[in-house]
Amino acid sequence: MTAVSTVLLAVATELAKTAKDSMPKIREGENVISEWLENGIYNRKTTLNGDVYLAQYDFRQKKSRRVAVVDRIGDV
Repeated sequence: MTAVSTVLLAVATELAKTAKDSMPKIREGENVISEWLENGIYNRKTTLNGDVYLAQYDFRQKKSRRVAVVDRIGDV
């Protein structure tokens, strides 16, 4: 790995840690389905008691939020 790659990986790792630490905490029984970065917003989709939730951290505004139920497992 080159020095540039190492630095970029370190920066990306730190940004992901910042986003995860700023998002609402995972509740007991909640399971992470996926996490991704899109348009400057770090997203985490989870399930809890059959409901699907979306938590987001906006890097530009430095704010996080948890969206109420976005889907229900089995309704697709």
